[in-house]
Amino acid sequence: MSKPDIRRRDLDFNMKDAIPVHWLDGECHITRHYDAMSIMFPEGERAFIESVSLYRDHIAPGTPLAEDVAGFVGQEAIHRREHQRYNARLAAQGAPVAALERQVAGQQEFARRYLPDSVRLAITVCLEHFTAMLADQMLRQRACMKGADPRMRRIWGWHAVEETEHKGVAFDVFAHVIRHPVKRYALRCAAMLWVTAIFTLLAWGFTFSLVKHDRRLTDWRGWGRLLRYHFVSPGALVRIVPHWLAWFSPGFHPWQHDNRELVREAYREYDVPWDEGRARL
Repeated sequence: MSKPDIRRRDLDFNMKDAIPVHWLDGECHITRHYDAMSIMFPEGERAFIESVSLYRDHIAPGTPLAEDVAGFVGQEAIHRREHQRYNARLAAQGAPVAALERQVAGQQEFARRYLPDSVRLAITVCLEHFTAMLADQMLRQRACMKGADPRMRRIWGWHAVEETEHKGVAFDVFAHVIRHPVKRYALRCAAMLWVTAIFTLLAWGFTFSLVKHDRRLTDWRGWGRLLRYHFVSPGALVRIVPHWLAWFSPGFHPWQHDNRELVREAYREYDVPWDEGRARL
């Protein structure tokens, strides 16, 4: 299968510009759910880079996998930088960004100290599948960003494109270094169950903290609109269920869900031909 190139796009999304606090159609709760995920990203992206890089010596230089890993690391480094800028904007608004980031940093420090490298890589593989599933919905369901500030729609669209481009890299590294198929399968399935619980708790817990900062905790209609957004229309959290379940198939690979056409469409939207060696978003 021909996969899209993994392209390092060194972009600047002007996070210092005047952007509405509730930038997604004026919706506090929906906006804050995206903001919550952004707060999780810088430490998460750092952990992704570290866990994959731990095994770079096991990958022959000049091979397609080595090139994919280099592209993966380059993309994730830019993601980390841009979401740090995104989060600085939230902090300037008075949001409790530092306290929430410390929670994520503490989890990652625990992993570095106490978890085997193979488990850290398995966690990365699972989180990459989560981001790929959500990216697929963002590219597929344009209603996800309906009414969003154009600058914020741009950063989330860019992130979705690149998460799709490199969605198989960590998985391929995992398969390359964990040779025993039964051990590999058991490890990734156990990791996915753990990651699903932790990712869900963090995302919703951080959303709660940000909404509390906005003094909108008792805005029950806002919470209802957030639940409708996720579970009814556009309903991304319902639509990803088949792809989440597919993970538990012994022969699973991320590119079995072939969404290359979504990447092509995104390239065209940003005036980037599919066969160019660089991108302009």
